[in-house]
Amino acid sequence: MHINKTLRATTLALLIILASLLSCIQNNTVTAQPSGETTTLYFTKYDPLGFEEESINGTQMSLTPQTTTKDSELPPPIFIKNESKILRDFNTEELLAWIDLWIMFKFSDFSSEFGDTEGLPDEWQQYLDELFEMYNPFKIQEDYTYTGEQPVEISGDIIFNLFFSSKSKFIGEKDNVKVSIGKKTLLFGELPITKEIKNITTTIKPTFSNRIKRIPITLNLENESILVEPNDIISFSVEITPSQRTLSKIFELLNKIGIDGSCILNITANLLSKRKIDTLQQFGETLKEIINTTATLKEGINISLSDAFWEIVDALRGSSFYYGSSAHPSHIILPLKLTGENENSKVYYLHSKNIMDENKTTNDTLIRTDFSKKPITWAGPALSRSKILKDSTAIFYLNARDLLRKISVSATLYNGDEVLATTSQNISRDFLLSRPNEPVTFIFNDINKEINYNDRLSLTIAVTNDTSMGLFGKIRAWYDTEAYPSLLMVIFDETDNIKVTSESNPPEGLIVPGSSVLYTLNITSKKTDNISVTYTESHVGAWKIAVVEDMLISLAAGASTQVHIFVNSTNQTKDTYGNTIDVTFIVQGNTGITREAVSAEVSEAAIVYDVEILGYSNNINISKGENRTFYFVIKNNNTGAIDDVDSYTISASSNNDWPLIARESIRNLVIGDSTDTDDARVVIQVPKDTTLNSDIITITVTSDGDPNTIATINVTVHVIAGDFLESIYNLFDSAAETLGLNEMFGSFGAIVLASILMVIILFLLIILALVFTTKHVRIICTDRIKEIEAAEKAIFELTLQNPSKKTQSYEILAQQTAPSSKWMIAVEPLATAIDGRQSKTVQIIVTPTNNNESKDWTQVTVHVKKTGKKKTEYITLIAMIKEGKTLLKLDNVSHWPTVFNPGEKVTTSCSISNNGTVSARNVKVFFYLNGKQKNMVEVTIPAGNIADLQIPWIAVKGKNQVRIRLKE
Repeated sequence: MHINKTLRATTLALLIILASLLSCIQNNTVTAQPSGETTTLYFTKYDPLGFEEESINGTQMSLTPQTTTKDSELPPPIFIKNESKILRDFNTEELLAWIDLWIMFKFSDFSSEFGDTEGLPDEWQQYLDELFEMYNPFKIQEDYTYTGEQPVEISGDIIFNLFFSSKSKFIGEKDNVKVSIGKKTLLFGELPITKEIKNITTTIKPTFSNRIKRIPITLNLENESILVEPNDIISFSVEITPSQRTLSKIFELLNKIGIDGSCILNITANLLSKRKIDTLQQFGETLKEIINTTATLKEGINISLSDAFWEIVDALRGSSFYYGSSAHPSHIILPLKLTGENENSKVYYLHSKNIMDENKTTNDTLIRTDFSKKPITWAGPALSRSKILKDSTAIFYLNARDLLRKISVSATLYNGDEVLATTSQNISRDFLLSRPNEPVTFIFNDINKEINYNDRLSLTIAVTNDTSMGLFGKIRAWYDTEAYPSLLMVIFDETDNIKVTSESNPPEGLIVPGSSVLYTLNITSKKTDNISVTYTESHVGAWKIAVVEDMLISLAAGASTQVHIFVNSTNQTKDTYGNTIDVTFIVQGNTGITREAVSAEVSEAAIVYDVEILGYSNNINISKGENRTFYFVIKNNNTGAIDDVDSYTISASSNNDWPLIARESIRNLVIGDSTDTDDARVVIQVPKDTTLNSDIITITVTSDGDPNTIATINVTVHVIAGDFLESIYNLFDSAAETLGLNEMFGSFGAIVLASILMVIILFLLIILALVFTTKHVRIICTDRIKEIEAAEKAIFELTLQNPSKKTQSYEILAQQTAPSSKWMIAVEPLATAIDGRQSKTVQIIVTPTNNNESKDWTQVTVHVKKTGKKKTEYITLIAMIKEGKTLLKLDNVSHWPTVFNPGEKVTTSCSISNNGTVSARNVKVFFYLNGKQKNMVEVTIPAGNIADLQIPWIAVKGKNQVRIRLKE
């Protein structure tokens, strides 16, 4: 007997040792993990009909793991999981809801209800396809809304870490899963659709004993990156494609041989629903509802009841996808930092050396620590500022070994030495060679304690004091690896130590282009703190933010201060209307943080309308019967864009109801501009028969932009007695009445009489003009400007015409009038007689002198008068010398005597000719003897002339070499 006990104990010990060794050497399941910065998005509880809400946003993925212990499962389980019952209840409600989705999805393939869609536009066809895809019962699609401020690009490997179980018992019954990424857009600006960008399909391998297994799937975006703009919605989907199962194949075979599967189903449902066992009865009722639901497909879809039923059964008996729980946190790892830190939701991963931080482990080496006898404590990082700790959840992967009983484990959360919360759970023992499949969750709710900055949270796990370990009892925490990420999740809230309120001027934040909003931040602090003020902003258009005070502030406990910030619109044109800016001021210190959101808009509602009337007199004098135009200036004093315009309506009224004619409107007057002095006007008519001495005219200018904006002036009209013109008019009126013209023309008699007199006077003036403007002679010259050479004469031929019928004698005189007097003028002949209506030609000869230079000119005025009369007719002529040049030549050089002795006088003779077209003025003639200048003579040689020179000089001993040089 003792030997048997010893043998059993020895065997048991060997098994425990073997299990320990195997657990140490076996490889842990590690999912793929991209390098560098990453973002992990967790699938949450999925609402398959969430898309039917008005919002474009569907079910949102989470940045933190789920803390619920209840799995979400696709397709839904047939039975409700309840460990307290041997026979579990059927999951009727979820199953029927899922079958409704399945039926709706089937209508997307063929439905007479929707008819033929081939004629629809591509956009509508795309929306219908997307609409039916949303009812896919084998697919979940969840979204993430990017809230960053700058565009980012997703490229590289996207890792889908998903949990599946496969109920397949045969090799041929393998299901597939497709994962995809896409972006949501609004079709026609209203209808949300998802445009798939990339997908990949893989096979779900069968799992042992329906065990839930993590399957990593890599979706590579290396060659097709995705640009994500702020507020873009990224969609991720997981879709299972079930294969046909053996049972449905059997019923398909029965149908082929003539056995009606529908009858078998109905008989089975009726039999089960009549059983006394609640579970069987419930199953029968559920089966009936499924049969009734699938029967509705006969009319719309070409599928039998039996086929529909077994297709549903195949799906429910196939692979299942698990997500949205702490035990099976299916998630996606993106290869970039897609969002900033969520400061009030932290996940601290447990690491070696008793520390925990926000760095998710990428280690392959599992850490297993036994805390059967000694608790384990992990210390977190120091808080950067004070916060209120609201809730916390600790998730541990625990491996318990105790043959006799459950182990009670407590988890305690500390702030330094202060216990914040503690909770405990009973941990069931694991099999000898097993590993933790599901984590243990410890929840700390409603902590609500302030954690000061630089304080550290710590987490302790221990076996409770009232627990005694059994034979070979041991419990270990598994952590610091991707496969077993034990962690602490904490939810903070901000303190109210720092408070801020804001005031804006103008109050609504509405401004015109180019102006500013002044924001005043009133900051108070409960505790002594160093506070910084920063801001974030998003805007449309051109804006600039300017801070007046220092953004770093030191405040004592209970103190307050103000910070002034200007938000400026920097574009002054009207294109700016509609520009907006949203600013969030962040007031942060060690003891807390608060935010104040403000906004500003460039709006036409901010325009202040103002119009002014300028440039007028308050009094005006007008005679009876007179119409007088009263002018004034309108100035646009509106605020607004520099290119804004306003139009104005002008109206006028008279106290005496005298006739007034106002210019009705002024159009498009730019801000700050005024009308021209004669643009705005009112014509005032004073009746001829009025007995009043004055009137008050009221002129009103109304803004078309704001009819409530008006400007008004009053003008006093004084009626004055008639002037000289009025007396003349009265004289003509009296004469017209005497002559009887008023009887013929009425009130226009005076005007008719004045018109007759004007015609007579005009006729007399025409006669006098003809008398005094008649010419005695006409002078004609067709070539009044002549250009000549310096040696030529300018000969002008003038034709004199006698316009009268009688013979007339004429005297001709020519004289220079400008500018040169270096000319000779001759007239041929000086006098002549011309028969009536005849013509004669005379010549005016203009000759240049030797003093004329190139380009010289003169103006000659020729006067012709009738003999014995003073009145003359004249004509002007111009003569000018062409631009020419000189051409000098030295000839006939001789010496006398030809033979001489030293000291004798010798005379050298030479001729200098000018063969050019203009005079050579001041020509210098240099005489050199043996290279030395002995004499110099200056001469002027007209064009075509020759100058003879004799130059005396004294002979010297030896050779006498003579050289003559000319210089102009």
